Amino acid sequence: MRYYHEFAACHVFPLPRRGLGEREIRASRDTDENIYSLFEKNNPCKLKKLTLIFLLLCFTVSVQAQTPGNPAQQAAVEQMLAGRGIDQEELRQRLAVKGIYMENLTPEEAIRLRPQIEAVIAEMEQEEKIKKEAVLSADKIEEDVDDGTSVEEATAEVASKEVDEVLPKSQIYGHNIFRNRSLSLFQASNDATPPETYPLKVGDQLAVNIFGASQTDFVLRINEEGFVELPNTIRIPLAGVSLGEARRLLANRLKRSYTFSDGQLTIQTQVTRTINVNIFGEVTNSGSFNISSLNTGFNALVAAGGPSERGSVRNIKLTNGDKTTTLDVYAYLRNPAQQSSQFLQDNAIIFVPFAETVVEATGGVQRPMFYELKADETLADLIDYAGGTTPRAEPRSVRITRYVDGELRLINIDLTVQPDFELQNGDVVSVPEVENPVSSFVTVEGAVLLPGRYAFEESMTVATLLEAARLRPGARRDVAFLTRRNEDGTRKLSRIDLTSATTGADAGAMMKLKQGDVLQILASERFLDQGFITISGAVRDSSRSYPFPDDGGLKLSEAILLAGGLQANARNEASIIRTPRNNQEEREYLTVPLNEAATQELAPGDQVVIYTRERFTDAFQVSIRGAVRQPGSYRYDPSLQLSDLLTLAGGFRLEAARNKVDVFRLSITQNEPTQTLTATLEFDNDFQLLSSSDPNFQLQPSDIIVVRSAPEFENIQTVFVQGEVRYPGEYALDQDNLRLLDLVKNAGGLSGEAFAEGATLVRRENNVGFVVIRLDEVLSGEDITTNIVLKPGDLLRIPKAQELVSIRTLNTNADSIFVDSLLRSGEINLAFTGEKKADWYIKNFAAGYDEDAWKKTTRVVLPNGEIKGTKRFLFFKTYPIVEPGSTVAVDAKPPRKQKKPKPDKEPFDWGQFARDTVAAATSVLTLILLTQRID
Repeated sequence: MRYYHEFAACHVFPLPRRGLGEREIRASRDTDENIYSLFEKNNPCKLKKLTLIFLLLCFTVSVQAQTPGNPAQQAAVEQMLAGRGIDQEELRQRLAVKGIYMENLTPEEAIRLRPQIEAVIAEMEQEEKIKKEAVLSADKIEEDVDDGTSVEEATAEVASKEVDEVLPKSQIYGHNIFRNRSLSLFQASNDATPPETYPLKVGDQLAVNIFGASQTDFVLRINEEGFVELPNTIRIPLAGVSLGEARRLLANRLKRSYTFSDGQLTIQTQVTRTINVNIFGEVTNSGSFNISSLNTGFNALVAAGGPSERGSVRNIKLTNGDKTTTLDVYAYLRNPAQQSSQFLQDNAIIFVPFAETVVEATGGVQRPMFYELKADETLADLIDYAGGTTPRAEPRSVRITRYVDGELRLINIDLTVQPDFELQNGDVVSVPEVENPVSSFVTVEGAVLLPGRYAFEESMTVATLLEAARLRPGARRDVAFLTRRNEDGTRKLSRIDLTSATTGADAGAMMKLKQGDVLQILASERFLDQGFITISGAVRDSSRSYPFPDDGGLKLSEAILLAGGLQANARNEASIIRTPRNNQEEREYLTVPLNEAATQELAPGDQVVIYTRERFTDAFQVSIRGAVRQPGSYRYDPSLQLSDLLTLAGGFRLEAARNKVDVFRLSITQNEPTQTLTATLEFDNDFQLLSSSDPNFQLQPSDIIVVRSAPEFENIQTVFVQGEVRYPGEYALDQDNLRLLDLVKNAGGLSGEAFAEGATLVRRENNVGFVVIRLDEVLSGEDITTNIVLKPGDLLRIPKAQELVSIRTLNTNADSIFVDSLLRSGEINLAFTGEKKADWYIKNFAAGYDEDAWKKTTRVVLPNGEIKGTKRFLFFKTYPIVEPGSTVAVDAKPPRKQKKPKPDKEPFDWGQFARDTVAAATSVLTLILLTQRID
């Protein structure tokens, strides 16, 4: 089965472009600001997941390298990486291989190395995605097989869906019905009801239900002879009979043995036969497919992913038995009922040729796309397939762009005159649309109740327009502005007195409007400076703005009343931030006790903030960890006692060491370095301190309490043994270093049919998985090195004796001597004929190596998973010995590397050599003469 995967890498901008500098990153270390909000606040776009992982990782590692660290941020990184399937330790190791060490990474280096870090993250995400999709595909196949579908059908169904997921949406009309699941691939076990014309054949099963006076149900299968056998041993030939005729025959025969009336008998197909369909040509996934006989040729194409971008959808050849027909997707889309009854026979052949004529329809058509045309189809057919023209289309000016003699040419066609115009492959047909803008209107904007465009009329004036638009209260009537476009394209602005325009007293104000005029009505509020105050913080109705009274004199106490009054945790003072009206850049800060609020006057623009008491206090935590039921951090308060903290943590777990409870405390002395102090306490079962501890011990802020586990405490741990032992099942690790031999002895030893050489071990600890062992060697004595120590959860499987040998037929000549039905699994199974070499088995049972076989890779996989390969000394090969239950395989030769041709040597330029020599000699001679002259 093929699997297709895609990964779209997202582009990540560097931090400076997002407005997030190193200064802000450092500042955030000393605050409680969450790293997520820090980046999102400075990023106008939503960060991609890959980018967020990179930023979190680099930020947290950089912080840990320079400060004591932030556990919350580290937990956020681990949670983000785990959610994406990325192991943090593996990520560090992969980066270290590339020379990137996260522990020593600075923010500047993180930005510079961002592409390499993101590439490693993307690679790990892709690997995890492939694993998950492979598991999902396997689970889907297993689920379908459990429902009665054959393995071949289930595999074809999963493969076709994966092809659909990776293929982009096609621009050619007719392709997408195979890609968007408009058509589905019916399975043999589906509840799809075939039509009355469905022909029954060998392998079909009919479910009969009688619910009249006689009540029974049974299943009839058409056997190899073409008959079904009724419960009373009556045989009826149904092979080749349509489903509708079979229902009539069975109803008449059943009435002789059962009592029921019309409507009390149902006969439905329960399982339809499976057929093989061969699909070739220009399809996404060619080959042979096992599908249900319910499928028509169009349904079968779904298994192959449909035609490729080059494949035809108009001229698909279907060879169904002795009859060859042409499938036309366009005809199917117009009338699916005509071709829904064309059922396929076994070994039907579907061939998809290249599309010969593909043209593009653009512009004023209902469905702009690419279309495939047959040889006798014309421009009118193209417009018909595109759904016809749009209401604004201009069919008399169709433009066709065609490539002729190495250049593009434009052809104008009147569709009403030349509907039969012949198109060629690659033509682009553009149907223009009328785009004349609406110009017969006038516009009114501003202080009106109904602003916008109004239909222009020849007799329309400013007064009639305002009557329709209705002036808003507060609109200025002393002046308005009219913008008009002159004939030369320039614009003219005119003033209008709306007082006379609305009363009709001034004939000049009643001037007529022209098309495109824009009337702007001004609002009086735009020319007034109205002050506001805001109050926020510890009030019930926070962050609200209130207009400042016209007469002034607003008191702070009145502003608090407007905000619903103070909250219970309000601090006993208010902060006022005042901005003078004559200078918006200045600020004045006032602190006012609340007992003076009744006398404190506010000014327009004041911002009042009343802080909570919690803002000026530190919130401390105490933490409890280790062997308690609910470890975590809890808010500190002087009333919190150790017994209370243990109660909040759910008490001690079973393994807790009550005599070893450590308390870590931070000692802070003014102007002195901090110190960490440690105390060890002892508790009884009621969480009370024993006399050996300080009975007056009190918790302090930031204390960390660690409850240790009892030394060497561990729960009961077990291992499992399956297969050929006398007492298989679960066994406890009841001694130190329990080994394989010990487990076999505890299980009563091997049975008489045990095959010790094929024993295997599965280790669940740390997800180790399959472990190769040699149980036959282990049974020979306790000092064997392969007698390994068992770990909790280990599973030992001991199979029965095996007498077969398997040969993988790939890279052998097995297909020349065996029929296809024996080669479908890709292996040949044969009886073990002695401990002979692997090449002997291949030569005698698989017809020898083929020409592509790489003999040096011949190997034997033993039943216990051990692999033995071919050894070589000088020119001699020593092939491995085959044992019972082994599998023999050989690989293909790797492709040879093509030698790059050596570049031709350029001929030696003797002329240039002579010129260079003369120039050098002249320089030396000149130097000698100058030296002699100086002397």
